[in-house]
Amino acid sequence: MPSSRFQSACLADLAAQLPHSPVRLRLRQLFAIEFLLSIIEPDRAYPDDFVVHSVTGFRPRLAAGQEPRLIEADALRADLVQLAEDLSESGNLSADDWPEPVWTVADLAGRFDVSTKTIFRWRRRGLVGWKFRGADRRQRLAFPDRCVRQFVARNTELVHRGSSFSQLSESERETIVARARELVTQGQRTVNAVARVISAETGRAVETIRLLLKNFDTAQPCVGLFNRPAGCESADDVSLSVWEAHLDGASLASLTERFDLPAAQVRNILLRMRARELKARKIEYFHVPEFDSPDGRAAVLESPAALEPYQPDKASARRAPADLPPYLQQLFQLRLLSTEGELALFRRMNCLRCLADRARAMIDDDAPTAESLDAVESLLAQADQVKNQIVQANLRLVVSIAKRHASPLSDFFEIVSDGNISLMRAVDKFDFTRGFKFSTYGSWAIIRNFARTIPEQRYRRERYQTGREELLESTASIPLDEPENDSVPAIRSLLERMMGALDEREREILRHRFGLEGGGSPQTLEQIGQRFGVSKERVRQLEARAMQRLRADYTDEALRLMNA
Repeated sequence: MPSSRFQSACLADLAAQLPHSPVRLRLRQLFAIEFLLSIIEPDRAYPDDFVVHSVTGFRPRLAAGQEPRLIEADALRADLVQLAEDLSESGNLSADDWPEPVWTVADLAGRFDVSTKTIFRWRRRGLVGWKFRGADRRQRLAFPDRCVRQFVARNTELVHRGSSFSQLSESERETIVARARELVTQGQRTVNAVARVISAETGRAVETIRLLLKNFDTAQPCVGLFNRPAGCESADDVSLSVWEAHLDGASLASLTERFDLPAAQVRNILLRMRARELKARKIEYFHVPEFDSPDGRAAVLESPAALEPYQPDKASARRAPADLPPYLQQLFQLRLLSTEGELALFRRMNCLRCLADRARAMIDDDAPTAESLDAVESLLAQADQVKNQIVQANLRLVVSIAKRHASPLSDFFEIVSDGNISLMRAVDKFDFTRGFKFSTYGSWAIIRNFARTIPEQRYRRERYQTGREELLESTASIPLDEPENDSVPAIRSLLERMMGALDEREREILRHRFGLEGGGSPQTLEQIGQRFGVSKERVRQLEARAMQRLRADYTDEALRLMNA
């Protein structure tokens, strides 16, 4: 069966096998994929052994009498683009060291004056994107300049049609520039913030407006909107603008061009901002004397009980209640922690956090190094892994307590989710030095939280409706083929105005997250992240930022509609 990301079983097999081949072959394989894309003709089918030979250089042997399977051109093109992305991710390519320009999705949209949605549409038509590692060591989707040139050469008419679609007239350009000047006078500092406001007012793409304003400043350096004299903008403002653009996925090359700064200065800004965020992070732990000596720390971190903390399989086995959904029944297959293993895990988690806190204190605020930041983040990541072990081993405890507090008036899954959050907080707050078992403290924390939240949900639920998520979900669930009631047009009108207040990427994320795209089903953070070429954590941040903006502007109106 082909992978869900590939239409062809042949390409799915290659995607599973090639990442295990020597890394030195990775560029050769990627260039082979580019060449194969350049010779694919529409309305044709290609044998799978030819595809394998073109990418790897080896022709698979067919069994006697076996005919090669054919792959349609459209499916082959889409699968090759996905395969190139997967292979580049395993190749650990650096955007800073790449010998030619590398374009992010946002940068490429600005270059051709199209939306980011158009860029992802072009990917399905053969625009090859690779995963590159940036200054923060994270991998993001980007497009080498050579791949862009080859795609434009093969699809000149398509690119021209996308770039010329609904071009701005001269009067519209003058109106946008005048409105931008007004917003700058009112205190808006960055071109991105101004572009988002004008985009919401005009319905034009944010990237289109941002590119127009940038070109205006370039053409008129003395009277531009944002090219203020040197020293007018504080260093903190510049650093914050660079950091926000970096979090949005901008590459080092694009940051140096956008802010007119040397690459070394941009790297230093990113390191300082990364160190600032790390310094602001709260690290909770309980200290014991063993953490102060190297031998004591080694004994804690390499304890046999911490490496194998679980009870024997028979002791952990317990039949799940028959009335539980299949997902929750699987929790009863997880192994439980032994008494010694539980204590060892808590000691290990707190020791790692203690070491991270001490290493963080040694970071130079003015000149942090990537190695020192990586060391702290690595310790915190190891501590989080240990925390996840403890949480997973106690998930069935949440289910057992939630069953006792559930009622026909409450949502059982919501109670379990709320209990899981209480469990995670309890792991951070548990003082293992007192010698008690965690199950006692964890049960008390979960029960105390249920005692507070369940009565509120049960008896005063309407008072705590936020209105934004419910409104989005209710609009997504309206059948398109059924007659509308009196409230549906008002809800849809409000939804359109809410979406208009967001930038294009935030709108797309909410549409896919709540299933608003043509009545489709809601997608997970990971699915949306794959669509946009970012991590699911970044999607969660963008969703939270969009919902916070809607919460500030549309709460009252949404509540009136929900209660009408």
